[in-house]
Amino acid sequence: MVVRHVHIPSLREFRRDTRLILIASGIFSVGLFGIQTLLKVLYVLRLGYGLEYIGLFTAASALTYMTMSMPSGALGTRFGLKPAMVFGGVLTTLGMLMLPMTEMMPASARDAWPIASQVVLMGGWSLISINMVPALMAATTNRTRDDAYALSSMLRGAGTFLGTAVGGMLPMIFVVLFGGTTDSPAPYRWSLLLATGFGFAGMIPLLRLRIERSEEVSIGTEAHSVFPLALVAVAALHTVLTNAAFATCQSFCSAYMDTDLGLSTASIGILTAVGQFVAILAPVAMPYFGERRSHAWTLMMVSALSAVVLVPLALIPTWWSAGLGRMGLLALAALWMPALQVFQMTVIEQHWRSLAYGAVSTAMGFSFGTMSLAGGFVAAGMGYSALFMLGGMTAAGGAAVMWTLRRHWLPLLARPELEESDLEEAVLHELADAQLSATMQRERESASRAAAGEA
Repeated sequence: MVVRHVHIPSLREFRRDTRLILIASGIFSVGLFGIQTLLKVLYVLRLGYGLEYIGLFTAASALTYMTMSMPSGALGTRFGLKPAMVFGGVLTTLGMLMLPMTEMMPASARDAWPIASQVVLMGGWSLISINMVPALMAATTNRTRDDAYALSSMLRGAGTFLGTAVGGMLPMIFVVLFGGTTDSPAPYRWSLLLATGFGFAGMIPLLRLRIERSEEVSIGTEAHSVFPLALVAVAALHTVLTNAAFATCQSFCSAYMDTDLGLSTASIGILTAVGQFVAILAPVAMPYFGERRSHAWTLMMVSALSAVVLVPLALIPTWWSAGLGRMGLLALAALWMPALQVFQMTVIEQHWRSLAYGAVSTAMGFSFGTMSLAGGFVAAGMGYSALFMLGGMTAAGGAAVMWTLRRHWLPLLARPELEESDLEEAVLHELADAQLSATMQRERESASRAAAGEA
């Protein structure tokens, strides 16, 4: 077997629909995960709301995504991947537009409006993200699949990084253009309206997709098979345990570096930015490990390494251990996500992929929310060291679950099945081989006749 080297994939390597899906993911990431995520809380604070309201506002996003993950997968299965993603794009853009319109609402609706905007926004994004994973599966072949998922994760990370960097400067730019101060809501309102433009732009590639319903259903009678509940449940358990480990640092590393280590805001920002940059490049390694080993092996090793990384974070209270721990966990999380997506898409039959990924995404949201909530009490009562050790134990549990699945279950699920696109590619290779064999046979016959004539 020829094993590829680690390389950074480019859009030119993929089919038209694959490129459109990847471009849409990158565009939405700039506006949604970059500008919106950075500025929406600052905007709500400047509207006069307190920390209690911010908690409800933030929880609305996480709870909406968690509760809508399964229905989003079901809608994609029922109506098709493209319609589900396009409708999700409309809702996402509408939700992005709703928040900066809060000041225009009547007093009776103003308190509920920001929370409602997050419900619409994350309901729409769940439709896009849940169905984008099987859509990418349908638009790629075995040869390009790992690279496509890796590039999708890279573009999302790069879009988030770019949006965060630009979003941090936008309020001051609008102050310079229109006057006022950064203590008022106005510059944040204009910045959030600008972010909405990325929602409209992200809709364009989604509308141009040509994915047909026939590409979303497997050959034969696979659509009538039983939903693989046990397999999805085990994958969800691995997801809960591993994502809980990531949540310990994503939710509390900044507070730990601020309160316990006494680092400045600038220092925390620099350490976080370095980690985000490394996380952009980390998915490049996924295709190599997936081909050299397997995606299940990659998931197992990411969970195990996450447990290892959390140990010095828990036991060595210094800035460098905190910085390395955060960078390591961000990179491992960025490698884990595309590996999880490809793993699940390859072991789940095509008809159930949207619904199955919705179930795993629900588990992901539940894990992150639970650890974020419980972690606050653990950190307050027992300290950050106990919290990070708890994360290390959940990561080790995630590695054990995937080891068990890989060792005892996956060999029973081996299916020599080809996607339609891969079948077409295989047929073309067979035809080429047949033509080459026929040509060689004719050359041998001609050589034999020439030798006979000379004799």
